[in-house]
Amino acid sequence: MNGQYGWQIFDPNGKMVADHTVIMSRWLGSYDIGIIQWWGKPPHSWSHRIDNIPFNGGTPYCYTVPIPGYVLPDGWVYCYSPPDIYCGPNYIDISYNDAIRSYPDDLGGGLALGLLTVHWGVYNA
Repeated sequence: MNGQYGWQIFDPNGKMVADHTVIMSRWLGSYDIGIIQWWGKPPHSWSHRIDNIPFNGGTPYCYTVPIPGYVLPDGWVYCYSPPDIYCGPNYIDISYNDAIRSYPDDLGGGLALGLLTVHWGVYNA
């Protein structure tokens, strides 16, 4: 991430792989979703609210990127699945539930979700 307006993504070696500074967006913050572990039968859910976000001067946006270098505990299977994200007038609700789990229930071990960073901001700010 670089600068207040627009956003850029770099690989671990510092090489830029995406540059969206031309769309005139303003990045406002981020939140790391750690490992979320689920065992047993449904229903399962996880949610988190981030309050007091100054969504003004533009249209709110959110996106997620994986957290690099995370090592899962032995016996766990990772499900790469972005959470449901709702942008309110000054908050974000982030949630996972069984409806967005894509693996079958016969894993023989635990299911891990999360391991993502949620970024938010406004377009045309």
